[in-house]
Amino acid sequence: MIVIGKHKRSLALAITTALATASFASVADDGTERLIVTGSRMPVDSEQIIAQVAVIDRSDLAAMQAKSIADALAPIAGVDIAQLGGAGQQSSVFTRGTNSNHTLILVDGVRVGSATLGYKELSTIPVQQIERIEVLKGPRAALWGSEALGGVIHIYTRRLDDGQYQLAAQAGSDSYKSLNSAVGIGYQTGSSTIALSYEDSDGFDVRDDGEDDDDGYDNWSAALRGDYAINQAVTLDWVAQLDDGSLDYDSFGVDNRQDYRNHLLMLNTSYDSGALRSDFTVAQSRDSQISFIDYFDFFSGDLVEDKSSFETRRSQVTSVNRYALTSTLTLTGGADWYRDEVKATSDFTVEERDTWAVFGHASYDTGDWLAEAALRYDDVEKVDSEVTYNASFGYRFSSQLTIGLTAGHAFKAPTFNDLYYPESFGFAGNPDLKPETSDSYELLLRSDFASIAVDASLYRTEIDDLIDGYVCDENWNCSPQNVDSATIKGGEVTAITSLLGIDHQLALSYMDATDDGTGSQLNRRPHKTAGYQASVSWQNVDLLFAYDYVGERNDAGERLKAYQTVDLALSYHLSKQWVLRAKADNVFDENYASAVGYNVPGAQYFLTVEFANN
Repeated sequence: MIVIGKHKRSLALAITTALATASFASVADDGTERLIVTGSRMPVDSEQIIAQVAVIDRSDLAAMQAKSIADALAPIAGVDIAQLGGAGQQSSVFTRGTNSNHTLILVDGVRVGSATLGYKELSTIPVQQIERIEVLKGPRAALWGSEALGGVIHIYTRRLDDGQYQLAAQAGSDSYKSLNSAVGIGYQTGSSTIALSYEDSDGFDVRDDGEDDDDGYDNWSAALRGDYAINQAVTLDWVAQLDDGSLDYDSFGVDNRQDYRNHLLMLNTSYDSGALRSDFTVAQSRDSQISFIDYFDFFSGDLVEDKSSFETRRSQVTSVNRYALTSTLTLTGGADWYRDEVKATSDFTVEERDTWAVFGHASYDTGDWLAEAALRYDDVEKVDSEVTYNASFGYRFSSQLTIGLTAGHAFKAPTFNDLYYPESFGFAGNPDLKPETSDSYELLLRSDFASIAVDASLYRTEIDDLIDGYVCDENWNCSPQNVDSATIKGGEVTAITSLLGIDHQLALSYMDATDDGTGSQLNRRPHKTAGYQASVSWQNVDLLFAYDYVGERNDAGERLKAYQTVDLALSYHLSKQWVLRAKADNVFDENYASAVGYNVPGAQYFLTVEFANN
């Protein structure tokens, strides 16, 4: 198993364990096995999941001093981030070269995101409210359904024990300020965590479009997560979270702002008798946004105040059951049902659809040989039905070398915008669209020789029936069509070692993501990325050095140049409860673009004071 260092406050242990953990061998800070949920929908020893999984805990987020989920994900090999501006602005996540809506986002096991856009805007989830993130790379639609084509990002909200608490305040560049707090409250056979957070920034001019103004943002969030053991076998747990915020953006108007208010409600009942565990979950998520655009009428010269709104609600019911048939064979089965509802300023031709699914998963582990198989049937109302699968085999040659092979078929259902968007200026949705589908294959290797832990993967993904959002006829009537296909080939290597009292991590990725029709590189997918982290702990000081390289890539008909950035993070432990943190992002003020027409913030500096007993 990969164990790097034993320092209680070691930044290296936090960063390397979080970012380079392969599912073959994942360990917690105390050396025990790490349980993950994303790979099988039930908590299992990560040794039994044949896939690449990165796990980022709360301590890791604090060590990195991440201000957003995009900051936390950026160092992971095979995960590329395109930010349309800085923190608080829209960000796109491309997992192993797949589209930004090909990664399923879960919060505490619940599907979240907009049914009109087909993805979750991660900037609306405050990083201060996060306890843990699991990032599984590769298809997992055979367990989770639509969108789990390139990978799954599973976010868990804060969880503190009885009597634990945390208070933190941060200030920095662009008049940034944030406050966050969390407290754990115990009662009889359970506990609850209450977490509150707020952040605000004047921002900077995010677009190079002649509208010279600062585009700020603010958000606040309140969350309650708790559990209660009815008896030794039955446990209830729940989550209630509300995120509310706004951001400025540049468009053709003189004053452009977007307000959002999202919520998540979840209640789960779990029965665990040892060999059998059953979970039954009822949940609802909502994504709601209002866009304001003020502009001067071309003919009258009058100021026009315009706005548009979109709200989607997803109600969900899930049953998952796991049974340990023998010491080597575990079976999991279940069913999902969810209903998407859309309300918008313009009436969609269809405003509701149901999806139901059944699935099964088997895990076999003899100690040397291990295997997984999953099969799922999805029926998407008014669209189509899909059968997806995952099959994986692995062999442990020794405790120092494991090799695995995986294959999977996945799909992505068309969004409400794709299917039912009302006719507007010659554009309309296409109700005859088919789901996008993919077939993926991967070779995985983990080794641990000479105190150097290495995780490596080679993969290939073929995607068919990709939806082109704007296909026009001779009369310039435009609608989405299933006309594209793509082939993605790539490899990843992450190496970890400790040398001369310094912990090192090197993450390398090469990817060829090609449009089969044109032979060109897919937009915003770099061929090459590299990341290096070095961290050291000395007495009460933790220091992290991070270097990132992103290669050339296409976007909007242009070729974006490669760039490299350096970040520094320092934590000084004043006492057991007080910590002073300092962060410098993009230390050398590298001028680059992650998307055509969008600026980056340049060098930024932040200072945090934290008081906690957890």
